[in-house]
Amino acid sequence: MNWRDVFISELRRLFSNPAVVFTVFGGIIIYSLLYPLPYANQLPRELHVAIVDHDQSQQSRTFIRMLDATPQVQVVKQLGNETESSPYFASAEIEGVVTIPQHFYRDLLLGKSPVVSVGGDASFFLTYGTIVEGVVATGSTLGAQVKVQRALTHDTPMPLATKQYAPFSLNAVPVFNPTMGYGDYVVPGVFMLILQQTLLIASGMLGISESGSHSGSASNPVSARNSKSLLARTAILAAIYCIMAMYYLGASLDINGVNRMADPLQLAAVILPFLLASIGLGTLIGIAIKRAEMITLIVLLSSMPLLFIAGFVWPSSALPSWLNIIAQFAPSTVVIQATLQLNQMGADFQSQLSHLTQLWLQATGYLGLAFFFKIRLKGKH
Repeated sequence: MNWRDVFISELRRLFSNPAVVFTVFGGIIIYSLLYPLPYANQLPRELHVAIVDHDQSQQSRTFIRMLDATPQVQVVKQLGNETESSPYFASAEIEGVVTIPQHFYRDLLLGKSPVVSVGGDASFFLTYGTIVEGVVATGSTLGAQVKVQRALTHDTPMPLATKQYAPFSLNAVPVFNPTMGYGDYVVPGVFMLILQQTLLIASGMLGISESGSHSGSASNPVSARNSKSLLARTAILAAIYCIMAMYYLGASLDINGVNRMADPLQLAAVILPFLLASIGLGTLIGIAIKRAEMITLIVLLSSMPLLFIAGFVWPSSALPSWLNIIAQFAPSTVVIQATLQLNQMGADFQSQLSHLTQLWLQATGYLGLAFFFKIRLKGKH
């Protein structure tokens, strides 16, 4: 069988397999549209909170108005005590409760620091943290007003009173994540994992469909299991996924408002060995596992562990050393770090040479093993 016939045969096998077609094309498109949706707003805003005001003073009411004016929270209820908040938490009408203590106004006038309590569901750490942020900002602003007013009563000029309260100001400028949200750093990394997982499933299924038909077929008996067919399949999948990667790292990021800083050629130099390594690894999975549904199940179950050991959702330094070692065998771990540093952090290409070398080693190793086992299987048959 000549090369033209091999390529035609592999293309026919790919597009005649509905599961593979849906995984490669449908899965990529659907994930690109659905996955970023939960992060569209980047940060939680206007979270509903209830207020328990034990002071009922002018200053406590001022605190409530200022709290309601913050972008973090919205005051929707005022309760008599903390226990009344339980049914509202259960029905998701509120995300938190803020308690103003008795003698709040008196303590402020005496220069003491009243303790404002915040309650919420800490399992949603971003929601809880946002409520606390709003309360802290409100308390700091109100405390500043009280201190400045006290200084003015002692004939201190306004500019001096302001400087005495805040001798320096903080100007925080986020460098790599301007919105300080999830979308700008989670979505690009997860896109790379999606490319890997769908490619593992596709190449594994195609490997099963060629080696699993021991009885053969009239159009494609034994030759589909040789190294020539694997080379053709690798080229076809790599070409298709190069286009998918261009979409994920280009148009899809633009649609979702994620910044891009890398040169396309630099990204292509990183993506190519990543795709080859994923194809080789998927082929090995297809050789080891003889059932298509098991490949899909195993690859999908591995997605969450691979996500958390990739080093961008959870820092690698906080992982056990043995997990870090295992993570280095996954192409996604390396390519996520490389593409994030190039595309989101503006790193130069020279700094990614170690990642590039590791990806080419993975591509050579996984594809080499795949060709070895294919040739060995051919010899047995």
